[in-house]
Amino acid sequence: MNRFQGKTAIITGASSGIGACTAKTLAKEGCNLVLAARNTEKLKAAADACAAEGVEVLPVCADVSRQEDCCRLAETAASHFGAIDILVNNAGIADKHRPIDRLETDWYRHVLEINQNSVFYMMQAVLPHMKDAGKGAIVNISSIGGLYPDLARIAYGISKNAINYITENLAVQGARSGIRCNAVLPG
Repeated sequence: MNRFQGKTAIITGASSGIGACTAKTLAKEGCNLVLAARNTEKLKAAADACAAEGVEVLPVCADVSRQEDCCRLAETAASHFGAIDILVNNAGIADKHRPIDRLETDWYRHVLEINQNSVFYMMQAVLPHMKDAGKGAIVNISSIGGLYPDLARIAYGISKNAINYITENLAVQGARSGIRCNAVLPG
């Protein structure tokens, strides 16, 4: 149907699961892609599957829990394709299913860095490009786990609840610049 012909999307966590499926769907609709993930082999496989749909795909090995990688990813996408029309913040990890009194502080921080902070870093990196264009769409993959407390998944729940809040906040702020921001909550 080519609903996204001529558009460019960045997808984080694009090497498997929801990210890979989203990439394939956008590729079938004619969208050029910048795919990001940490696992080079899986990333290449996802990129090849999307390129088979006849779109241009740029795989970028990146750790989006690092702000500098997010900036590099946005700059690479903008310089290669000339625009960033869509951002899908999908990168994330599950929790160890431990209650707060048995959850290691380092693991808690790790979950927040990947699930929560990466969304902030990526939105901050792409917003100048979208504002300059006067349009853009950001989709944050959250979880129903961000709405309902679960004693054994505290780090995950906090990170997904934060995504819900930042999505609502940017939806209000971005509207003035023609930028839409939504969240999808699987589960």
